Amino acid sequence: MTVRLHIKRFLSVSLALLICVFVSGIQSVHAQEKPPLRIATLPLPPWGYKTNDNIPKGICFEWGNAIAKRMGRQSVNRIVPMARLFKSLEYGKADFSIVLRTPYSEKITVPIVNVGIDFRTVVWPRKGIKITNYKDLQHLSLSVARGLKVGGKFAEQENLNIVPSMDYAHSMLLFKAGRVDAVVGTEQSLAYNAVRTGLSTSSDFDIPFELDRLQGWVQASNQFIQREGLDDLKKAAQSLIDDGTFRRIYQKYQSSLVTLRR
Repeated sequence: MTVRLHIKRFLSVSLALLICVFVSGIQSVHAQEKPPLRIATLPLPPWGYKTNDNIPKGICFEWGNAIAKRMGRQSVNRIVPMARLFKSLEYGKADFSIVLRTPYSEKITVPIVNVGIDFRTVVWPRKGIKITNYKDLQHLSLSVARGLKVGGKFAEQENLNIVPSMDYAHSMLLFKAGRVDAVVGTEQSLAYNAVRTGLSTSSDFDIPFELDRLQGWVQASNQFIQREGLDDLKKAAQSLIDDGTFRRIYQKYQSSLVTLRR
């Protein structure tokens, strides 16, 4: 009886182990079946850009990669023009991005986590041009990067002389060539591109006129949320904020963040 009892116990334990191995194998297969996360990053230095050696870098670029790593997922992080980025999120060709939360973005994405950094959107005029109210904009030529959605009172202005540009760098080239009176966008990206273009933030520009203050958010496509839910993405992003990883990445680029005169 004792021998039989030992045999039965041995068989029970063996069966339990086989079941655990089988279940673990199924879970492993399911984990491997998940495709790489598709991350879209704006080409706005220092948030996202490519070096002279064509190596992608930037604060938002590294934030996106950190989220994927924390989720235990492979990822493909592409730096794409602003208009394409929002279309990619809208039609589910990108899973998530880190961009300003605006009424427009809320229509096409699902806001996940606030990254805890505010961004000023401004009109930055040429030296000698003073902007004190929205009426002053009526007499100026303004360069706005394609895909940049500026809401609030700015969007309500009629008959503004808008000169579209391909991106912030192109806006600065138009400004340097004297083709526009002012550039529009988020202050850090404008200042960064001004310096890269050879402009002086003090002698070439006057005081910026604030249009809005927006917050950077991790924002996912509706298709991704429908497919995978938001819990894993939200948990990963929030943990990177809580443990200081996002802040450390931000501070690594601090020397390139030029602050405009207020």
